[in-house]
Amino acid sequence: MNKHLFEIDDKLKQKLDKLKDLSFIEVDNITFEILNFYKGIIEEQVENLDALSKYKERELSAFTIGDAVSDGICSVDKDGIVLAVNKGYTEITEIKEEEIVGKNIQELLDKEYFSEAVSFKVLQQKKKISSLSTINRNNKKVLITGNPFFNEKGEVVQVLTVMRDLTELIKLKQDLEKIERKNEKYLNELEYFRNKYWKKDNLVGEDDKMREIKELISHIAKTDATILITGETGSGKEVVSKEIHDKSNRKDMPYIKVNCAAIPDTLIESELFGYEKGAFTGAQNKEKLGMFEIANGGTILLDEIGEMPLNLQSKLLRVLQEKEIMRLGGTKSIKIDVRVIAATNQNLKELIEKGKFREDLFYRLNVVPIKIPSLRERQNDIPILAHMFLEKFNNKYGKNKSFDNIAIRTLQNYDWPGNVRELQNVIERLLVIDDESFITYNSVENVIGSNKDEVKIGSDNLTLKEAVDLLEREMIEKALKKHGSTYKAAKVLGVTQPTVFRKAKALGVKLNNA
Repeated sequence: MNKHLFEIDDKLKQKLDKLKDLSFIEVDNITFEILNFYKGIIEEQVENLDALSKYKERELSAFTIGDAVSDGICSVDKDGIVLAVNKGYTEITEIKEEEIVGKNIQELLDKEYFSEAVSFKVLQQKKKISSLSTINRNNKKVLITGNPFFNEKGEVVQVLTVMRDLTELIKLKQDLEKIERKNEKYLNELEYFRNKYWKKDNLVGEDDKMREIKELISHIAKTDATILITGETGSGKEVVSKEIHDKSNRKDMPYIKVNCAAIPDTLIESELFGYEKGAFTGAQNKEKLGMFEIANGGTILLDEIGEMPLNLQSKLLRVLQEKEIMRLGGTKSIKIDVRVIAATNQNLKELIEKGKFREDLFYRLNVVPIKIPSLRERQNDIPILAHMFLEKFNNKYGKNKSFDNIAIRTLQNYDWPGNVRELQNVIERLLVIDDESFITYNSVENVIGSNKDEVKIGSDNLTLKEAVDLLEREMIEKALKKHGSTYKAAKVLGVTQPTVFRKAKALGVKLNNA
């Protein structure tokens, strides 16, 4: 039988004291093969132990680093057993490390520690998965992301989950939504305070009818009585409404204007009363304050009330009677304290007869009726309003124009179908169409055109001087138009050229260069 020398390495020498002084021993073939086989197994185990030790060192190092972050980190093996968690994980979940490490995820679910387990989904689907979950112990909302780790065979051997606490973020989102809900109210209040301290056009007029309205406002403004303002388009219904609010005890609270004719029927209810989350398809997933809530404590003007849909009129009647609203999609009533002013240019009694307006709502709104006279019914106020608008637009456009007497008389004799609003627009147009320093009869005539009643010599509205001025203007304009120069016009009129020049300038007649 052949003999072989088997090497006694240092490791064997450490284990076997009797072999300390030997380097080799002589053995037969079979013994040699057996010893080499076991030696290979031992060397392989030593290598595995070294690798496992290094892996544990790396794992320990990773979770030591993980303790420095606020997110929770959890390692789960292929069987769903929790291998390790970091400090952030225990702080978020308020579950002690010994309560979870070494336990199966299913066991933790059975104990209702979590609402769901992302790790199981990752093991089943073999892909990265994120999911929102709730920690039942403290009701915290968390985002959990699970990441799979594979071996060389493509098998999931471990899942690493990262948990982020969203509780504060969700609370912040809810707080922001609350702020957003109040945003509209604050914007309206800001607009109100701007309007309050900004120079605005007040209720202007000295006509007897306007004096009566001003006196009525002084009596009713301090009350909470519902008011119905009627009058033609552009007659100043909004101005009267604002005047009532500004003189009321609610003057430091919101003043909200709602044009019932400008809002589609499908949206007017949600605009007036607001809506709850998910009240209707297409709505954002949040609640919305209605105009009544925004106006709470103040005044709301329901302009063009005659255009309000019949189905909504009954809800408005309830608001007036019960002083409470219900949001669209809501289940509870909300108490409000709002002064209601309604305005319309329609005949509500005729609408009642046609079945387009509720009679009970009319009487509930018509507690204090105010009828605004048309501008043609108060011609004496036209010069006051015209000069007020002229000053406003002079300041706006940086000009210094003024009226001559005939221009004012021309304005007074116009019918003004658009009332005060039309007068304001005409004055602005007269100011911007040229750079002349005077607004003259011709200027007004060119703007308001053939719709005006012509100012005639001998009219009861003209003084003697105004009639003379008008006659001189017409004669000078005709002479200049026909003859083309002040010299020829003066000869025809029987006066000197300087006289024609001076009178033409004074009367606002345009001069040619000739």
